[in-house]
Amino acid sequence: MSGTQAEGVDSLVLADQYEDDLFTEELIWYTGHGGRDAKTGKQVTDQLLTCRNAAFLTSRESGQPVRVLQKVTDEVRGQVYRYEGLYTVLDSRYEQGKSGFMVWKFLLKPRKS
Repeated sequence: MSGTQAEGVDSLVLADQYEDDLFTEELIWYTGHGGRDAKTGKQVTDQLLTCRNAAFLTSRESGQPVRVLQKVTDEVRGQVYRYEGLYTVLDSRYEQGKSGFMVWKFLLKPRKS
């Protein structure tokens, strides 16, 4: 994720790192930053409203577009990052995740051209 609390999120990479992420063609529920064990990938503590998570709230308020890339496997090149387009942050929630810890979740939908 790239951006600041003051300016909002300008881009993010969907890399399937958080167990509470949900990616479909129509929407993304992107799990916020923090509380994840780097070795196991599991959520081990509640997420806080850090600058990185607050940047999504700023984008939700401003309607600023977010550039989204996704890590995918290409048969020839292996792991690559594909540009998915511009999205808008429409909603946010602070709720219990799959591991029982509180996580920030942000709803993004593709922008209409």
